Amino acid sequence: MSSTIKINREQFANRPFIERLGFAVDVAMILLVISNLALILFDWFFSAGVVQGFLARHLAHFHDVYLHYVHNNFVTIDLVFIAIYLTELGVRWAVAIYRKTHHRWFFYPFVHWYDVLGCIPVGSFRWLRVLRLVTLLHRMQRMGLVDLSDTYLGRTIIKYYKIIVEEISDRVVINILQGAQQEVADGAPLLHRIDENIIQPRKALLAEFIADKIAELSRESHSLYHQRASLYLSELVDRSLTKTRHGSRLAAIPIAGTRLRLRISDTVKEVVDSLLHELVEDINSPDNKAVLEALVLDVAHLVMPEGDDLNGFVQQIIHEVLDEVIAQVAVKRWQQEFNES
Repeated sequence: MSSTIKINREQFANRPFIERLGFAVDVAMILLVISNLALILFDWFFSAGVVQGFLARHLAHFHDVYLHYVHNNFVTIDLVFIAIYLTELGVRWAVAIYRKTHHRWFFYPFVHWYDVLGCIPVGSFRWLRVLRLVTLLHRMQRMGLVDLSDTYLGRTIIKYYKIIVEEISDRVVINILQGAQQEVADGAPLLHRIDENIIQPRKALLAEFIADKIAELSRESHSLYHQRASLYLSELVDRSLTKTRHGSRLAAIPIAGTRLRLRISDTVKEVVDSLLHELVEDINSPDNKAVLEALVLDVAHLVMPEGDDLNGFVQQIIHEVLDEVIAQVAVKRWQQEFNES
């Protein structure tokens, strides 16, 4: 397996000029961030007395130059890097606004929070510039301009980039969903908005869907079970005529009694069979669709709770749905991928 970074020159050449310019800026920023991080790391080591003593003994000239021109002016030098970072951040923010990359113009610094915090000239925040480096490399990988997949550095960057992004996004989503759960549980306006803006406007659409399903099921059931229903009705009528007092008297009539009973049975069966057929036809008639939908709404109104009971019913449903969503979001896919590999 190759261990070198591959640059897709053909992909680069086919890109528009503005994207090639962006790629060049990305490369320059990568080199700048690497230089900046290397300087931060070296200056951190240089702050140790042991390191300074070693350099003073073995590299006296370098020690004196670095001490007076770099170490003593490190904050000023770092501010130069920060000025470049802020300029690049501002340009990309303006481009994002122009392209309407995000839903709102002010979303960009929140999405790229690590770039913003990395510009704070404090030791702990400076190391967030590593995320800027990782993001730049990952963006070029995603655009197909470079291929880091065959390098240890690339695989490591992609691996931990996915972990960081998933962990941060999961935490944000779970906090938002738990906040929504709390609002629903407290009976906040969110519950009223869900009922007013989501449930109520869709009642007619839901009734139409149920009415169509009833019509479809009636057609399928009638075609599948027509013969079986006819046989059942015939046997039911025969048993009823035999068990009833008038049916028994009719069957007791010599010769004609049995024929009359069979004729009545066939007549009743035909009437019921025709009634079922007409009922299915009426249910599936476009002229009766509005009546069927109104019937579904009336039934729903009778069986659905009202007032506080309805609020509790809706609360329970929303709470359980959000529980399932939170459980799914909390699944760490990166751990599953590592276990599978």
